[in-house]
Amino acid sequence: MPNSDWTRQSLDLSRVFYQLSDTSVFELKRFIADHNLSGHVDQLAIDRSHFHSLMLDVEKLRTEVDDGQKFVVVKAIEGFGPVQTEAVHWILSLLLGETIVQNEEGRHLIHIYDRDPKRRIKDGARYHQTHESGQIHTDNVNIPENYQYLLVGCANPAKIGGENIIVNGRAIYDYLNTHAREELEILKNNFVFEYRGISRELYEAPIITFSERGEPLFRHLRTYMESAQMRADKPLTEDQVRALDTLDAALSMSEFQLLYRLKSGEILVANDSQVLHDRRCFVDGKDMITLDELKKHPESKKPLKRTLLRTWVRKI
Repeated sequence: MPNSDWTRQSLDLSRVFYQLSDTSVFELKRFIADHNLSGHVDQLAIDRSHFHSLMLDVEKLRTEVDDGQKFVVVKAIEGFGPVQTEAVHWILSLLLGETIVQNEEGRHLIHIYDRDPKRRIKDGARYHQTHESGQIHTDNVNIPENYQYLLVGCANPAKIGGENIIVNGRAIYDYLNTHAREELEILKNNFVFEYRGISRELYEAPIITFSERGEPLFRHLRTYMESAQMRADKPLTEDQVRALDTLDAALSMSEFQLLYRLKSGEILVANDSQVLHDRRCFVDGKDMITLDELKKHPESKKPLKRTLLRTWVRKI
């Protein structure tokens, strides 16, 4: 059974965690041994013919993400550290489809860590550059084009906090369709969004649309959208505010939220338009370093900051 309308109580955890096959791990170890991983990992190219077993694994997890519960967590590979985990994340992304640029520097794989504990989202910082808990959201708010997959890998968890929150969009839609139909209809109309971190342009799109199969698709990160509405000189109406409050209230209900703290080496693969997510706030310790610093100084004994890895992937 697809179980596409799962809630926290009905989620089948046996289908969430995915262990790569021994032959897939062998293929990954062979690739990593043959390549220099000290630079930007998104400059690495792969030859698909070298990943026959891994491609079979990828198609199995793709089926779950496309047609099942809409997300999986790929288990860590024993003996792999943060640099090797980043390489695995990148290879899985390439085998799933076409990776998408995420910032003005042209990076396809982003490191999520706290750049400055004093900087806040409300001051214009991008969510992935802070330690704050944000709002339950999808990542597909920065660009109008659709893509299917969000990958979030864990190079290192936080010293304290940082649990991941996962919410099934289908369950939220069904709940609103029963309890708040008027507000749901408003969410199907256009709102203004911005290409935050990519360009200064704005675009318009609904918060809820539908796939060819009639499945609800979400585009939602309220802070970014409210900022875009103000920049466009289009203040939200009372009806729009009520609709957004209704959506956020439903997303905050504990029965719809799965809390899971990704472990080192684990990689979340999710359908970004159908699975919404957030994190709890977190804190790092003193004198911790970034993954880029670790690559430059692999001999360093300093601990790694909470660092997650992110790619956006379009199915091809």
